[in-house]
Amino acid sequence: MNQQVSSYIRGQLTVAFAVAILFMVGFSIIGLDYAITLGVIAGFLNLVPYVGSFLAMIPAIFLGIVGGPVLLIQVIIVFAIEQLIEGRLISPLVLGNQLAIHPVTILFVLLTAGNLFGFFGVVLGVPAYAALKVVITNIFNWYKTISGVYTDDEDASSRENEPKK
Repeated sequence: MNQQVSSYIRGQLTVAFAVAILFMVGFSIIGLDYAITLGVIAGFLNLVPYVGSFLAMIPAIFLGIVGGPVLLIQVIIVFAIEQLIEGRLISPLVLGNQLAIHPVTILFVLLTAGNLFGFFGVVLGVPAYAALKVVITNIFNWYKTISGVYTDDEDASSRENEPKK
């Protein structure tokens, strides 16, 4: 279980780093002042899943308003592109690889936990699923060794492949 939790934390740090890079590049492309600072802040705030990016956008939107309507629209477009890339590509792939969970499963867990438990479900859904997966896998492996049910299936299948006399 400790391995799953540490894998989740490593995955979140990787996603936060990717978000920081995405914002730095996006804000630099549109010419927003303080692009690197805003990207670093977004990376740190992204350690709070799915809320951090929105909090990081507050100063960027303020700078966009000061810069004019065109810059504001560009900031919103950068934010939308970052959310799309992070939510549909980076987070599921990185967390899926770190936790040995399929990316579609992560999306399903996030959607389900978010609908059932709101913000706390989104934040705690994937680590809870990973911990539950470890517990259930260990119980199943223990049951396989104790019951002997699955070893008989292997013996029966090897007997079926033997030539009949």
